[in-house]
Amino acid sequence: MAPTTESVLTQHVQALVSRNLDSIVSDYSQDAVVFTPNGAFKGPENIRTFFTGALVMLLPEATNNLAVIKQDIDGEFAYVLWSALPVIAFAGDTFCVRDGKIILQSFVTQMG
Repeated sequence: MAPTTESVLTQHVQALVSRNLDSIVSDYSQDAVVFTPNGAFKGPENIRTFFTGALVMLLPEATNNLAVIKQDIDGEFAYVLWSALPVIAFAGDTFCVRDGKIILQSFVTQMG
């Protein structure tokens, strides 16, 4: 049985907090796409590029303050509101998780 959407997202947050780029990228399927205000990132190498930049911006101080404000999950779909002060005052993600991998994510943020 494939991991649940909730367990995949929990693993994904743990990988972000630990700043483990390989683990972050491994959460995504080979043909996954991440939509951001800066464009779409498709496939493992482009998703790695996105998260390499995100981790530069998201300093350990901010990841240590990561707080989930709201999380709704319906089957393979999830909606998450979160913050990581002082860098990110407010952010939102939507996910589609299938067969234990993120296949689609959209991301928007308001910087602190």
